[in-house]
Amino acid sequence: MACVKHPLLTIRSALKRRYAQEMAGVMEKWQLTGMEVDVVLFLGNNPGCDTASDMVQLCQLTKSHVSKAVDHLTEMGYITQERDQGNRRKVHLLLTDAARPVLKAGQASQKRFVDVLTRGLSDEERDIARRVMEKMIDNAVKEEA
Repeated sequence: MACVKHPLLTIRSALKRRYAQEMAGVMEKWQLTGMEVDVVLFLGNNPGCDTASDMVQLCQLTKSHVSKAVDHLTEMGYITQERDQGNRRKVHLLLTDAARPVLKAGQASQKRFVDVLTRGLSDEERDIARRVMEKMIDNAVKEEA
C-alpha cells in the first residue's frame, strides 16, 4: 500500500528546499548566511518594521539567530543600529547603501521563487491561494497563543 501524505505535510520541506536554492547565489556572492540574507530582506521589504523584535515576532525567527545575524551585518557595514529616542531599549535597524545590492539580488530571488510556485496559475487562483495561506497562517499563529 502506498504511503499518502496530505500536501500540507510535505509542502514545508519542498518550499524550504526551493527557497534555499533561490537564495544560494545571493548567499555565496556576498558570503552571507541564510539568516543574514533574511534580515536584509525583512528590513528592505517591511518599512516601519525595523527592530530585531519585529523580525522575531512577525517571522517566527529565533532571537539568538537574529541577534547573531544583526551583529555580523553591522560589522560588515550592511546595517546601522540607532536607539529609539522615546525608548532607549528599542534599537532600530537601518540598511546602509552597502546593503542595497544584496537587497536587490535577494528580492529578485524572492520574485523568482514566487514565480516558480505560481507558474500556470491564473490571477484569480493566485489571489485565492494568497487568501487561503493568510488564513492558514492566522490559524497557526492563533493556535500558538
